[in-house]
Parts: sequence; C-alpha cells; structure tokens
Amino acid sequence: MSVPGILPINKPEGARSTDCVSSIRRILGRKVKTGHGGTLDSTASGVLVILAGQATRLSNFIMELPKVYETEVTFGSATSTDDASGEIIECLPWEHVTDEAIDSALCAFFGWRMQSPPAVSAVHIDGQRAHVLARSGQAALPEARPVCFLDISRLSGIDEKGKVLLRVACRKGTYIRSFARDLGRYLGTAAHVSRLTRVSSGPFRIERAMCAERAFSMSKEALSDAVIPASSLCDIFPCYEADGNSFERLSHGQRISLAGLRRRLPLLPHPLRGRVIVASEKIFSICSAHRKGGSWELAPEVNIMAEGEGEQ
Repeated sequence: MSVPGILPINKPEGARSTDCVSSIRRILGRKVKTGHGGTLDSTASGVLVILAGQATRLSNFIMELPKVYETEVTFGSATSTDDASGEIIECLPWEHVTDEAIDSALCAFFGWRMQSPPAVSAVHIDGQRAHVLARSGQAALPEARPVCFLDISRLSGIDEKGKVLLRVACRKGTYIRSFARDLGRYLGTAAHVSRLTRVSSGPFRIERAMCAERAFSMSKEALSDAVIPASSLCDIFPCYEADGNSFERLSHGQRISLAGLRRRLPLLPHPLRGRVIVASEKIFSICSAHRKGGSWELAPEVNIMAEGEGEQ
C-alpha cells in the first residue's frame, strides 16, 4: 500500500466494528496497520471510519470530530441495554407523550450536560468493561460524565406504537442509548433506542461511505485505490503550505510560526475549527494553535510523512 489513508464504510446492523477492521486488515495485509476513528455498537449501522497505515495516528483526531445520528426512539418500555437488543425491564404508559412535548423536552438536552453511560457499554469500571460486569451479573454503574449535544431535531411524528425518529448531532463520548433513556424519564415514561444509524462522522457522510460487503469482497489493489488520502482533510480544515523550514521543524516535533505561511483555500466556505493543518508533498501535520505575543505558533500533534521522509 503506497499511501496511508482513510476508508469510511457503511457498517451494517449486527456487525461488530472490530470485525470490520479485521476484515480490512486481512485484505490489505498483516503488515499494514489498521484502526478506526470511533466504534459503533453492533446493533447500530452507518459510518465507520477505518484508518490504514500511518493514518492510524489520526484515530483520536477523528474520534473528536462531531457525529450525527438518526435514531428511532420507542417510548413506553426500558431495556437492560437501553436498546432493542436487551431485555425489557420496565413498561410505563406513554400515551401522554405528544410531538409538542418531545420538542419541548429536546430543548433541555442542548449543550453540555452530565450523562451516565449504559450499564452494558465499553466504559471501564475498576479496570473492567461495564458490559463484562453487567453480563456476569455484577452491579455495573458507570459514573456520569460530561457530554455535548450540538443539535437535536425531530424528523417524524410519534406513531401509534410510541416510536419517533430523531436526528442528534453530538461530540465524542455521547451515548445515544443513554439519551433515549433519559428523554423517556424526562417525559415521565420509559424509552429505548429501537434503531440507530450514524449518518456522519466529521466530514465523512453515509452517502459517500462504501458498502461494507463490497469493501470486504475487493482485492488488495482495488481496496488500496479506494482509500482516501489523509490530505483530503485539507479541504475542510484551515490549511497552510509547509515550506522547507516548517517541514524540518514539524518533522522533529517542533513548533512553527503561523506568520508567513501561505494559506490554502478550503473547499468549504466555513471550515471546521479546532485544529490547523500544515501540509506539503513531504508531510501532513495536524497542529494545535497557541498564541505567542501578537502572533500564533503551531504545535504538531500528528505527523504523517511521505514515503522516504522517515516517520515521527
């Protein structure tokens, strides 16, 4: 594989994220390091960002990007997993829940709030996964932690079975299953996720994600050609050209001055914020910005080097 990169796939419901990564690794070859930019529950479908080669260094960066989900919430019943895969543990009347009541309740979830992860989740409790403790019959009560909801909207009216379709934009660490559970409680009933799809992970949208079954049936050469170069992120984030001096400093983990760098025009009219990219044919560097006097310095957080340029 000649270029490190990103492969967004459309994971089907029922497939494990780790199995999808393993399938891609088997095709590309064991020598090609593979990873992901945030897992999806096996019961969920949608965008799973798979990373190959040096692009695996982008894992934390991709995980931090905003995610958008479409979820069907069913009111009237709570489950042991907060989704349809668990056992029903509580049934409550839901007929008082109206579209207007849902819209009003959603306003209470915007912004930062504390959220308790599901008992059956990958959160660690005393060094063990919560789902391992829960399925062994032990008490598993993950501590609440801060999460952020960027936008929540209702896409359908509540139907005769107590189901409603919602769209949720959120930041890293947010559990949509917990959101459904808490929404039910807020409305004086019980609720769980009956269907969940991740429609985007940062700039990677489901419409352009490759069907997982297709990806798993491709040859090594065809799959390698389908990988998106990490440099594609230059189109959506503030990006500057790396000249000879900035390349040398970045490649050794040193800060560079923003002054004098030539700005690349972004593809989007309003590029995403949070990081700055400095790139050339030799290097792709994700940097954090730090004020110094009246100017700014850029500190490299992730460096991806072109072949033959060494690795940092």
